[in-house]
Amino acid sequence: MQYSQYSYEMKSPGVRGTPSYTHHDYSQNDSDYETEIDYESLVTEDDTPVDNFYCEKQLRLLPESLKASWNRKKSYIVAADVGIYEKIPVHPIVPDVFLSLDVKYADDIWKKKNRCYMIGIFGKPPELVIEIVSNKIGQENTTKRDKYASMGINYYVIFDPGLHIIPSKLCAYKLVDQSYVPKPHKEYIWFEDLNVGLKIHEGIFEEMDAEWLRWCDGNGNMLLTGTESRDIEKQRAESEKQRAEAEKQRAESEKQKAEAEKQRAEVEKQKAEAEKQRAEVEKQKAEAEKQRAEVEKQRADAERQRAEALEQELTKLKAEKLQAEDQAI
Repeated sequence: MQYSQYSYEMKSPGVRGTPSYTHHDYSQNDSDYETEIDYESLVTEDDTPVDNFYCEKQLRLLPESLKASWNRKKSYIVAADVGIYEKIPVHPIVPDVFLSLDVKYADDIWKKKNRCYMIGIFGKPPELVIEIVSNKIGQENTTKRDKYASMGINYYVIFDPGLHIIPSKLCAYKLVDQSYVPKPHKEYIWFEDLNVGLKIHEGIFEEMDAEWLRWCDGNGNMLLTGTESRDIEKQRAESEKQRAEAEKQRAESEKQKAEAEKQRAEVEKQKAEAEKQRAEVEKQKAEAEKQRAEVEKQRADAERQRAEALEQELTKLKAEKLQAEDQAI
């Protein structure tokens, strides 16, 4: 049986995900070949390790954050370092990350045909593949790009943080007439039919400060990992706790201020009461002084009247004496 095939090395030592394949013409249609597929002979894993710390983290970051924060209700599969086989499976290509919508994992995941992404099994290619560039020999912008286009993958994204093979750090392509054309973008790439986007975010992930490729929503807001969401919630809770504590302290301060104001008012009240009592004493004292003055006046008037009476009596006596002397002469 003759059929076209791509010879592909899953991963070669020292080179992460570098493909090598050649194309031959198919001489047998898919339906005739489908019954003869020997899935047990296919390579679904090769146990080749990731080549550097950054890539290892980046390849966990993309699937983890999408699963944690994407609000998509329908099923999907997002995976890193998992092979994709064409409809007639011969040799796989292994993207760093792929996203396929409206598909589910098989119930028996240990069957060979269910261990990686078989386009013939799932009935469609993934909608999106991502390649993370870490050197100049991965062929992400040539051979791999052509391969993904031939498989019918609608979107292809290259993230090249070190500018090894492309002039910009992030480049996206859309499949048009079986060929990729650049997909323009500004702050982030938005895949409208997928309802998700990608952007570059500089920050710290698992103690590593770098530029990371991140999923985002239609407003450019980054989709967070579960840990990031918990950390933000923890910070929010801590901030809320501090705000509540500050509010408690403010209320306590207001209470103390009100208590001090109450005490001040009480002192003012007591002071006013004392002033009232002092004024009453002064009033009583003035009243007593008035009464004393009235008594003195009455006493003076009585003394004056007595003196006048004596004066009149003395004048009378003098007059009587003069009269008597006159008579005696």
